[in-house]
Amino acid sequence: MTSTTCAAEAAPGDVRRVLHVRELERFGVSQSTSYRRARADGPWCRLLPGIVLTAPGPPTTDDLIEAALLRAGPGAMVTGMHAARLHGLKTPPSDAPVHLLIPHHRKLQNHPGVRFERTTRLPKPVYINGIPTAPLVRAVMDAARSWQPRAVVEEVMIEAIQAGKRCHPHQLKAEMELGSRRGTGLPREILRSLTAHVRSVPELRAFELVKRSGLPDPMWNARIYDAEGSYVGCPDAWFDDVGLAVEIDSFDFHFSRSGYANTVRRNTRYAMQGISVVQILPSRIRTEPDAVVADIRRAYLTAADRRRPNVVARHAQLE
Repeated sequence: MTSTTCAAEAAPGDVRRVLHVRELERFGVSQSTSYRRARADGPWCRLLPGIVLTAPGPPTTDDLIEAALLRAGPGAMVTGMHAARLHGLKTPPSDAPVHLLIPHHRKLQNHPGVRFERTTRLPKPVYINGIPTAPLVRAVMDAARSWQPRAVVEEVMIEAIQAGKRCHPHQLKAEMELGSRRGTGLPREILRSLTAHVRSVPELRAFELVKRSGLPDPMWNARIYDAEGSYVGCPDAWFDDVGLAVEIDSFDFHFSRSGYANTVRRNTRYAMQGISVVQILPSRIRTEPDAVVADIRRAYLTAADRRRPNVVARHAQLE
């Protein structure tokens, strides 16, 4: 009689849960037995053609990644949202489909939760926890053009740029131009905003509001200096013609003990130079966009009625 011992029991020290049925045959488990055990009412779980989870489901994301790599064969690597998570980003959704790059000559059918993308531009993989992973720039751009909601794409792209400066907007743009044009409309639009020195999701929302407000384009994250060259501040948005600062102040940072003290010192420096400031909570940008635009417009008109402060603004540099 053919043994039905699972692989973990048949191979001491091997803790793998996901195996190809051909591997299980080497441990004495016939293919027919594997498929029978992986039926809906069985103790195992069928993940992809010929690949089973030798434990009751549901499978974890790690299980799906391992199954996809087994199915894809040599040269495949994880990209997209899960690759970005492997690189340490926090914002990519954990329930996104597993996305793999495979050599162009190989043809594999997609399955629920798993997508195989053929490419002639296979990058050199980075191995993270033993998993072949696309480099961060490629992973982020593949994630951005995978038809995810706008808010998700914005958060992933901005976090990638902020994460130790390993992902410059110009690198993302170059990767976008080299790859497939499918799905690039949204990331192209977001990159256009990011190259205006916008560095956070609330700032990006504010950028979009100001663009439709009819006001002049402000400088974003410009550094402000007084007439003697001393640093004054770095407002999120700066209307240089009237000397108006817009600060997007979140409770998380600005209303901690140290954050509140920094905000007070910043606003004092603005006041000493005669700079008008509009302070906006990120939640209002989302829930009251028209009111935010009206507040900025009124502040701009008020600032235009008085003498411009004697300060100099310098563009921020994205490194």
